[in-house]
Amino acid sequence: MSQVAFRFLLQNGTQAFRPSTCFVIADPTVRKRSVWTLELDKPDNASWVYQIDDMKDWMLHGDNQVRKMFYDRSDPKTPYRELYRDEVFREYLRKILDKLPAEYRQHRKYALMPSISDDRTRIRYRNAVEAALPDVTIIPEPEMVVEYFRLIKRSLSLKSGENNVILVIDVGASTANMTIVISRRDQTIVEVDSTGAQRDQRIRALRGDSVDNAGRWVDVQIAESLGISIPTSEKEFEEKNRILREIEVAKVSASHSKQNASVNIGPGKPTVEVTQDTLRSVSAALSESLNPLFQRLCSQLYDNQTSTDAARKISETRLNERKVAGPSDAHKLIDYVLLAGGTSLLPGFEESMLSRFFPDGHRPDVLRVGTSFALAAAAGGLAHRLHNYKIPRLRELDEKGAAVVKPALESTLPYPLLIGIKQSSRVEELVPILDPADPFVDGGGIRPIEGLPLLAAGSRPKMRLVPGGAAGVQARIGRKFKALEVKEAPGKMSVEWDPIQQRARIHSDQVQDTKSNLWINADQHRKRDEPALNPYNGELEPGSLAVDEAEDIVLDLGMSKIVALASGGGWVSAEELERIVGEGLAGEQLISLNNSADNRSGEEQEIDELLSLSTVEKGGEDIAAVLEQPNVPGLTFVEQNDMYHEGVGGALEKDIQLPASVHRSSAPEDGEDGTLAWDTRIPDVEFSHALEMLRDELRSVAPQQRFDDIVVALLALAVRPIVLLAGPPGCGKSTLVRTIAAVLGREAGKTFHEVPVQAHWENDSPLFGTDGQLNGLMENQGESHLILFDEFNLTRPEYYLSRIFHALDGGQSSLAGIAPCRVFGTLNIDDSSRAPSPKVIDRCFLLELDQIPWNDDVFARSPNLSGIQALPGLPVASAEGATTDPRVDAVLNALHGAVVNNDLRHDILPSRRVLSDINALLSLHHRLDLQAKNLLSRDELVDMILASRVLVKISGAFDQVEPAIKAVEDVVREMEELRRTANRLKLARKQSRLGFVSPWQ
Repeated sequence: MSQVAFRFLLQNGTQAFRPSTCFVIADPTVRKRSVWTLELDKPDNASWVYQIDDMKDWMLHGDNQVRKMFYDRSDPKTPYRELYRDEVFREYLRKILDKLPAEYRQHRKYALMPSISDDRTRIRYRNAVEAALPDVTIIPEPEMVVEYFRLIKRSLSLKSGENNVILVIDVGASTANMTIVISRRDQTIVEVDSTGAQRDQRIRALRGDSVDNAGRWVDVQIAESLGISIPTSEKEFEEKNRILREIEVAKVSASHSKQNASVNIGPGKPTVEVTQDTLRSVSAALSESLNPLFQRLCSQLYDNQTSTDAARKISETRLNERKVAGPSDAHKLIDYVLLAGGTSLLPGFEESMLSRFFPDGHRPDVLRVGTSFALAAAAGGLAHRLHNYKIPRLRELDEKGAAVVKPALESTLPYPLLIGIKQSSRVEELVPILDPADPFVDGGGIRPIEGLPLLAAGSRPKMRLVPGGAAGVQARIGRKFKALEVKEAPGKMSVEWDPIQQRARIHSDQVQDTKSNLWINADQHRKRDEPALNPYNGELEPGSLAVDEAEDIVLDLGMSKIVALASGGGWVSAEELERIVGEGLAGEQLISLNNSADNRSGEEQEIDELLSLSTVEKGGEDIAAVLEQPNVPGLTFVEQNDMYHEGVGGALEKDIQLPASVHRSSAPEDGEDGTLAWDTRIPDVEFSHALEMLRDELRSVAPQQRFDDIVVALLALAVRPIVLLAGPPGCGKSTLVRTIAAVLGREAGKTFHEVPVQAHWENDSPLFGTDGQLNGLMENQGESHLILFDEFNLTRPEYYLSRIFHALDGGQSSLAGIAPCRVFGTLNIDDSSRAPSPKVIDRCFLLELDQIPWNDDVFARSPNLSGIQALPGLPVASAEGATTDPRVDAVLNALHGAVVNNDLRHDILPSRRVLSDINALLSLHHRLDLQAKNLLSRDELVDMILASRVLVKISGAFDQVEPAIKAVEDVVREMEELRRTANRLKLARKQSRLGFVSPWQ
């Protein structure tokens, strides 16, 4: 048989998962509380390391949002770090995403959500996952465990036309939860075959979690039973963790081996043993502690079956058969118990659970994940996704060899639902209204929508409901905006959700007509209608399933392990998954990141080469040859780690995960004065914290300055040394550059130079001649300079900037003695200015600014920026980002298709230099956590990238570029958030009457 179709994307040796352990690293010589890095593997030579044993436990439990990391607890003046829990968790997930093979990083991602009944904890967990994994869809974990037993093990059969009641018990290292999953009686006929009508089966859940009874609670119980004292003070936090780790290791060893296991408490203390009797005693205590939660779920189950006259009538026969007279008998309705989670494998737990939960002799079937518990939920989640294509990609064979497709067990809500609100000319704001992991979606009802923007009385916003997450851009097509009227501020609204009809409807007394106009049927977005990738038609052994390839990845963070699964064409079986957990991955299942065979067609490879955002161009030179030249201008080598990065900010980067000790080349410490050198690179977390402080400062001293523009300009400087600011006269281009100069600690006349470009310039003698305005750059090479060329395009930049272009582009420069510099240029977009050449635009980062509002008098004030705290450095820019964006990919694919299919000029397409810049910017945005910290929205960055780095190249005779314009229009029509992109396309359409398209007015 061919290889197993399920691909394990996170591997630790031959293990098909990675432990959820990570390490926070800091440099004790740096006093800043926010400076730290995070690694998944333990560093060899770091002097200050803080180990997090279970990231899921770190995220979900504990009252403190900020935890302190101390260097030397015996020293009252010891350096320490403030670790914000959500921020560390997001950084951990980004590192995990970096570990995925590059070819999988753009696939649709689904993350499993544990059963969390507390709204605040669940929302915080969801928000952190969504911020770290762009476009991820959260799916409920207990239902996916059901799918593992139903679809892969095939030991769970659900009867159509009946309520099948399943109790999922998941007691892991960091969570303890129980969920009652109910398959609904749904008489909708979804297909008819030779056997008759197959019934659609949907599930709803009754969820509950007991955070106090997870694996750590068990470890504490073992310690108490063995007389081991657990430290409780904050100063002894690390010692507490060490002792509990020792107990956990002994607990797992004793559970698996059925033999006693020793616990090493510490030097000078006697060794104690975890016995089988100890574990059985703790198992009984665990069952007793979980019983109140079970009783509450049973009460909800009874109410679910009898809450209405219709429900009671339908359930009457089943209730009588099971002799269920009230909530105390509801446990008799449970057909299956699914045991998942490592702690559920404790000796004696199953027996004590059954006797405590089912005291009257009723015994449901017990299905155990067994030794494959680490993969069960992720495998069930992937099987669920494969089974929910219109043509399922997971199939079994009947006795005659024909394909058999089971009815899909559909979760109550396939994707999050969002309300899109567009006020005046603003970008669409998307507010979540329903989440698949929210217990509310299981029962339905009406509740207020939280997080709505303020809606002014008398305003006429446009709204729509759309699916979010991995439903993708295509799911928005046809979801038109409805024009509404706000009768009363603040415009409160509620959502009504019907889990049976799968319909959401908006209600409001303050916003007119929403009751009849604003609704969505989630069922329409349930199944993907896409052709199968690499369909498998080979032979199957008994017990195996055929799997077609799909662009889906399922991630499960749990049970002290993190699993990432994808599917290729082939086969899968429960026996093989259990073998992998027990014995490890076979040789052909191990991922090779660098030597995978490429069996795609020539056209597919050409497209991938064009769209490969990690491609690096170095002026046509061979990178190996460049590296052999230790004195290449602008190239800074870091010999300690055999890494390099391009100090002038081009696209040449390698291994962005620099330790804190080598991130900076000359960054000042707290309270010290220092000059920022352009090759000063600082840790991501330090830069993002500095941006937060800067935003707060500028709110008071320069409220007129759009902070988004500042952030994008700084990111641009980290990627490319020349940044162009385009916009109509008076929109604040020069003011923005002066603000950037202050933010970067540049001093006017010394390290910041404003150069008014003159129309008569034909060479660079006005800059570097005898009386040149920039002679200081050649005389004083000890400082880094920022230059503003005002009205950059008043004459051709090639005339006066050719040597600077050459120097900053990393080639052999005749200006060998020039001081390090960065360049800003301002462009007026009007008919009096000369459009820069495509070659110039290609080598610069272009940022278009909006015109200021006509009635905004705050722009008249000149801000005092003298007290602004300068940034300590710029982040490392890398062309090998772990994330792209589906909107960017869609536009690039559309452009490529239009050029190839219509034989258009290839210079319409972005160059490799531009593609590398795009990926570096998206990677920076992702790594710096800018979305979660509300520093720069991803929508805003993508909009700027598409308008200023991609579509700006579309120019020429209209009939020659019109197919490219139309192709992009078709793709972005439903992307309301891409305002700049839409405006550039509208400009091109308006210019059609002139017969010539130009990116400029």
